[in-house]
This record gives sequence, C-alpha cells and structure tokens, in this order.
Amino acid sequence: MEPVSPLPTQGAVFFDPRDEGRSLRVSFHDALGVFVLSLWKDNTCLGTFRLPADEAPRLIHSMVSALIGGDVAMGNIEPPSGDRSSSVIPEALQRLKNA
Repeated sequence: MEPVSPLPTQGAVFFDPRDEGRSLRVSFHDALGVFVLSLWKDNTCLGTFRLPADEAPRLIHSMVSALIGGDVAMGNIEPPSGDRSSSVIPEALQRLKNA
C-alpha cells in the first residue's frame, strides 16, 4: 500500500464553502500516470478516485464547457471546433509525455 501524503506535493487543495474542514485534494502521480482526487474531512481522507492522465482532457473539457455555458454533453462528443481546449489540452499532455 502506498503511503498517504497529507498534502499534495504536485497538485492543489480546494476547500468546500459549506464546511471549513471539508476539502478536495488533487495530486498528480507521474510514475503511475494518474491524478488522484481525494475527499478529506479535516485530516482524514474519506475516499480517493484515480483518474488516468489520458482521461483528464475529458474532465477538463466538461468543466470548461459548463463555465462557458456550452451544451456539449459529457461523453465521447468532440469539443466544438472553436473551443480552445480542443488544442490546448492535448498539447499540454504531449509536453508532459515528452518531459
């Protein structure tokens, strides 16, 4: 079993506005090729989800679409041609792979 890191060494922490002790931690584990999303209550991890790095663009696209009011459904639908994320996200992933 992997050791639990209380704070991501490469990632971010997001605090839930409903409760000061609740947070979402996102960390990237290059050796495993995954993002780990974990739910925390104070100093206790309540659960984790491993998102393969190649799935990150789909997650990001769904969030960007929601922010810009796009009606692109989540799933295997291609982003609209004018959506900058359709080129920026794959380029960023390629840079990560080449690093």
